[in-house]
Amino acid sequence: MASQAFAQTGRLFRFAIKKDWLKIFLWLLGVAFYVFIGVFVFVEVYGDPAEREALSYAMQNPAMEALFGRVIGQNNYTIGAMYSHMMTILGFVLFAIMSILLVVRNTRSEEEDGILELIQAQPTGRIAHTTSAILLLLVTNGLVLIITAALIIALGDTSMTVEGAFLTGTIYASAGLFFGAVTLVTAQLSSNARGAMMLAFSVLGISYIIRIIGDGGVPFLSWFSPLGLLYNTEPFVNNYWYPVFISLALSLLLTAFALYLKHKRDMGAGLIADRDGKRHASAFLKTPVGFVLDLIRTPLIVWTVSMAMLGITYGSVIGDVDSLLGGNEIVSQIIANQEGISMAEQFMAMILGVLGIFSSVPAVQFLLRIREEEKKNRLEKLIAGTRSRYHILGTFFLISAVIAIFMQIITSFAFGGAAVVMDFDVDFLKVMLAGLAYVPAIFVMIGLATLLVGWLPRLTSLIWLYLGFVFVNLYFGELFDFPQWLSALSAFHYVPEIPIEAWSWTVVFGLTAVAVGLSVAGFIGFRRRDID
Repeated sequence: MASQAFAQTGRLFRFAIKKDWLKIFLWLLGVAFYVFIGVFVFVEVYGDPAEREALSYAMQNPAMEALFGRVIGQNNYTIGAMYSHMMTILGFVLFAIMSILLVVRNTRSEEEDGILELIQAQPTGRIAHTTSAILLLLVTNGLVLIITAALIIALGDTSMTVEGAFLTGTIYASAGLFFGAVTLVTAQLSSNARGAMMLAFSVLGISYIIRIIGDGGVPFLSWFSPLGLLYNTEPFVNNYWYPVFISLALSLLLTAFALYLKHKRDMGAGLIADRDGKRHASAFLKTPVGFVLDLIRTPLIVWTVSMAMLGITYGSVIGDVDSLLGGNEIVSQIIANQEGISMAEQFMAMILGVLGIFSSVPAVQFLLRIREEEKKNRLEKLIAGTRSRYHILGTFFLISAVIAIFMQIITSFAFGGAAVVMDFDVDFLKVMLAGLAYVPAIFVMIGLATLLVGWLPRLTSLIWLYLGFVFVNLYFGELFDFPQWLSALSAFHYVPEIPIEAWSWTVVFGLTAVAVGLSVAGFIGFRRRDID
């Protein structure tokens, strides 16, 4: 009977909730913060209609449209229209990433780790494991809808209507559901979690590019992008609901297709055949460095391209900052306005700090791959050979440190190069120097991750909480007047904001010393503890 294929779905769903409740809670906390900051800042900063109108005209350039989308509600650019314009696309991307990671973790990752085999050894339906992941996806995005609508209704001004608030929450959830459904399909196509994730992120990237082309002058193309389709709902302006129904219908079709594929394929297999590896590994691949680089090769390429694109995007608009943000007191407070220094230079200093935080992500992520290898029982095979624990961890550590420097060079070069190409008054060498100034702070992040790997391997996720705090402190510390002791907990707090401030060797050596201390402690812990 067909119903037997779904047997024990509810039980597996409860198991998934119990397993992932903390991660889901943290994601939802991030959702609440994202919506709160957007509504709060727009209501407090842009209360003047004339200022909003001027901003709407300034936003009509290719770089801004690529970043935020085409301007909507220009004839009546209310707070609601501004929120829809400037917070929707980024929200789609964030919630798509959330859903992709959630689905991969609860489908292909568990299958790859052997958990699905244990589950199906019990009296459970053939596709119950997948349907429990679908339920988790629905519940999580349903909570995104509720949190978004509730915060907008509670904090928004009169232009942010109840219908618009629920439509905003609905399109956020719809974006998550669509890319979650895409990931359900890619989890059937690829035989491993990394492949499923990369395929899903590729669909997200292609959707973003199509949306950029559509908003840049070929409007009909926007309808072929899930992001552009949902952006065309225009909450608080026109409140079109029909794109939501189209998106949900597509999500339903993708989900049904994924369940069909799951029912047909063998456990552990993917519908896309794995490429045959080389019969004999190269001499370089047999070394720890070659092994680690082979593990991270594809993600490293994706991160490099992504960081370069991010640098180009911000660098191409730096010259318009004075016209976009100049004269606004609260914006000046956010970026710590200083007399005698242009708004563009101050904005550049802050954005380079944000890009430095983004560069920390791949550096830390690649270091934590050693923990993934440990959980999959592959690390002990490396350690059982002739290489010591120090050697193995040191390889991951060294590659992460090199990647940190590499990412900062790529990002700063892209940022400065874009600014120069756009003929803005920017000193390219100062941009490069400003980017490199954040490298010691990223080393501290790597050192902290190493400490967690060494002593608290089950709590390595804490590094992402700390990174979130660093971002909030850098971006909003001045606006919310964080106490000095709290800001001092951030490694990025000490980095001089070039070109506003001068390069400081004291900071470089100080942060590097902290990073070394944390790393040494982590190495000692890794040497002493048991391997899971």
